[in-house]
Amino acid sequence: MKIIPTLCGLKHTILINPLLKEFMPLNKIIVQDLLDQLKNYVYDLESMNFTLVELEQNRDIQHLINHRLHTAVEISIDIAMHIASALELPGRESAVDVILLLGQENIIPMKLAKSFQKAPKLRNLLVHGYAKVDYSMLFRDLPQDIKEIKLFANAIQKYLEII
Repeated sequence: MKIIPTLCGLKHTILINPLLKEFMPLNKIIVQDLLDQLKNYVYDLESMNFTLVELEQNRDIQHLINHRLHTAVEISIDIAMHIASALELPGRESAVDVILLLGQENIIPMKLAKSFQKAPKLRNLLVHGYAKVDYSMLFRDLPQDIKEIKLFANAIQKYLEII
């Protein structure tokens, strides 16, 4: 692994695949930008103040929480996919697989990888199953979901600092 300047003066970490002898850039700037966006969505989620009754009865709150949570999870998946692709990790067939791969590669803690594998499933529910969202369960699980997103972001930030 080495860092090289690019034509535009930005530095990228370059990973060399020993089998193919080709360069695969891990663009730290892209990952950092995604992390910054993720932190903003987490802040927005944490700033929301509503009761379970309000969430169950107010479609505006439902749409807002759905959008913010979906986007935070989507950004997390984008980060995981970018890193897994740059490292050419085998078995990148699904977002669930990629998150587990990051744990297996010690990029994020394995315990977090196992619990965070539910994030893509939550995203799919929010995107494809609006009528099926159990808002009492979402309300109950939201603090833990936010905590796991923050743990994921912190682990990725630490990874960026050591490569």
